[in-house]
Amino acid sequence: MASMTCMWVFLLFSGTFLVTTSAQILSNTTTHAPNTTTHAPNTTTHAPNTTTQAPNTTTHAPNTTTHAPNTTTHAPNTTTHAPNTTTHAPNTTTPATTHAIPTLPPTSSPPKTGNYTVKDDKEVCIIAHMGLEIQIVKSTEKKTDKRYLNIEPKLTNASGICADPKSNLLLTFPEGFINFTFVKESKIYYIEEVSVELIVASEGQWNVSSGKLKLLSTDLGYSVKCKRTPTVKLGDHLELIMAEVKLQAFEIKNSTFGKERVCFPDRNNLLVPVGVALAIVGLILIILLVFLLTRRRRISGYERI
Repeated sequence: MASMTCMWVFLLFSGTFLVTTSAQILSNTTTHAPNTTTHAPNTTTHAPNTTTQAPNTTTHAPNTTTHAPNTTTHAPNTTTHAPNTTTHAPNTTTPATTHAIPTLPPTSSPPKTGNYTVKDDKEVCIIAHMGLEIQIVKSTEKKTDKRYLNIEPKLTNASGICADPKSNLLLTFPEGFINFTFVKESKIYYIEEVSVELIVASEGQWNVSSGKLKLLSTDLGYSVKCKRTPTVKLGDHLELIMAEVKLQAFEIKNSTFGKERVCFPDRNNLLVPVGVALAIVGLILIILLVFLLTRRRRISGYERI
């Protein structure tokens, strides 16, 4: 009986312990509900962050409108170029005043000779020693008027370009310029073209050229000498006279003239007096021959008698 009583007491104690333990477990299970609901505040806290970005989007509008002033500032820079364009006009009109010289003489006179050289960085390609005179021709129905301009060497500047097969000699003087174009062809060279620009206040203004001349042709490596070249006709109103010429282009050694050749016009001038002399000598021989024949006939006639 006592043992039964102890068993019931043990069972009662065990059941009480189990009930208490179960109650604690249940109480621990229900405590997690607050933890689940605490996350809701975390979800709603992100809404302020989303709305705060709106100010950042609208702040860019001022930056876009600030570029408008930069675009309009270029208008003054565009208008500043107009004065630079008009500054060139005085350069075009200045030659008319600088070329004002007294009325040109109506008669030709021997021009002064000048020495002109063209060279590049390495060597001399053109040497010229010559006098230059420009003849201006003005024709009307009643008469033809001629004026002459001698090129002053002291006031003339020589420049040009050394090239192959063409080189040029540019002579610039107060009244304009003369440009000679030299051409090398096979074993010879010559002046192919002459261009002239001339402004004389008392006479007028011209810009003319003459090509395909083949003027003062001679062998490469030689200089050419000419007392008076043929007159170079430049249009209807200008002619160029070259006097006391000695020049050489291409294949110049030690910056000095090569062996000298006489120009074709001078050779022709030499042939004329030589031909005349030979004709006179021939005429004298013919006269002597006729005289001798006539005398012999007379002598033979006397012997027959």
